[in-house]
Amino acid sequence: MNRKGFTLIELLIVIVIIGILAGVIIGIVGSSAVNKAKDASNKANVHEIQTALETYFTDNAVYPATLATLQTNNPPYLDTTLSLTPYTYTPGTGDATYVLSFKLLNQGDTGTGVSGTSPNKIYSVTQKQ
Repeated sequence: MNRKGFTLIELLIVIVIIGILAGVIIGIVGSSAVNKAKDASNKANVHEIQTALETYFTDNAVYPATLATLQTNNPPYLDTTLSLTPYTYTPGTGDATYVLSFKLLNQGDTGTGVSGTSPNKIYSVTQKQ
């Protein structure tokens, strides 16, 4: 008897190879999605910090020397559970400007506030009163 077709072993090997390839592709796409989500969260936090900075400026006529001031003030201008670790804050001269930024995890991000080249792209906002 001369039968044409695939053996069970051949089919299993093909299925295993397809599974491995699918796992690799999902891993690559999944990590990109996680980085995009973290960047979106950080951008939302930047806007929350901006609101706190503007409120502080309205009350004190200057921007604070550090972001920690926004959380240690009584009452705090900024939620004390918000981690300030990823953000870089630089008050400008004359205390009427500032730059607030963080390094992007998704280096393919473009748009308003994004500058630099991979792997050092940053998102920043600058405010003047």
